[in-house]
Formats: sequence, structure tokens, C-alpha cells
Amino acid sequence: MATLLDIGLIKGFSSIFPFLFVLVITWAILLRVKLFAENKAFATMIAFLFAIAIMFSPIATKTINLMAPWFVLLFVAIVFVLIVYQSFGVSEATILGLVTGKDAHYGAEFFWTLLSIIIVILLGSLFTVLSEEGIDFRAGANVSLAQQTPLQYGISMLTHPKILGFIIVMLIAVFTIQRLVSEE
Repeated sequence: MATLLDIGLIKGFSSIFPFLFVLVITWAILLRVKLFAENKAFATMIAFLFAIAIMFSPIATKTINLMAPWFVLLFVAIVFVLIVYQSFGVSEATILGLVTGKDAHYGAEFFWTLLSIIIVILLGSLFTVLSEEGIDFRAGANVSLAQQTPLQYGISMLTHPKILGFIIVMLIAVFTIQRLVSEE
């Protein structure tokens, strides 16, 4: 029986979305960097070939399909935060200066924060797909403890999820404390 929540047909289009995503993003970046500003057809051809090449990698297509909803969620969250700031009286010019980077105080911080969130989404999606595919990217993961060299053991210890989580929490704490005690 067909229902409104049946998404079986949408799964058939799961390979088209990464193609279009890579095509549009690559084309926009090539035109924005102005490597091919005079020749848009050449930039379109390179973006098309790059999108075709991505289609041959199941890991790349699965990674794009996994990270796309996170980017949508990030965009919606940013829009809601900007609406909240405007409702508290922050002018549209101030918000525009922050987002475009023209704000001298917080423009760069906004850019780096947004870039770090995008990198976390990208790496998290990539490592999730790699672990689902059964690829263990840690050094010495398939070698017993007795056969590991000290370097392999150190790398496998540092890439353990609990250690990585601890490092991230400590980095957040360091940057928070640094931000709280800095004098402006």
C-alpha cells in the first residue's frame, strides 16, 4: 500500500544528488576563483567531468548523501539565529557586515567558526562512511598488540574515539578560557 511517507522512489535518485551537488559547487568555485572567468564553458566542462568522476566512487557519493542533511540543518540554524538577533534589535547592516567578513571585530571569527563546523561535518561524514564500508584507517588496526611497533601503538592509541573526544573537549576548554580572559 502506498503512503505519503513512502520514500522508496526517492532512493532511486540518491545518485543524482551527489552529481548535481558536485557539479554546482565546483562550477561556482571555479567561477568565483576566476580561473576561468573569461571562459565559462571550460569551467562548466571541468565541473561536469569532476562530477562524473565523483559518481564512480561509492564512498564519495555516500559521504555527500550523508553530509547534505547536516548542511541543510546548519543553514536553517544560521537563519534562525540571524532572525533571533534581528528580533533583539541588531540591525541588518551589522549582520551583513558579520556574514560578509567586513566587521572588523567578529567577521574573521564567524568565518573560522563556520569553516570549522563545515570541516567537522565533512570529516565526520567521511569517517562514518569509511567505518560502514569496513575500512579501518587507524595505523596497525589489523595487527595484534604484540606485533605493533611503538609508533603504530601510539597512533592507534591517539586515534581512539575516547582520546579524540577528550582532546576536542580540552581544546574547547582552552579556547573558551582564552576568550574569557582576553582583554579587548
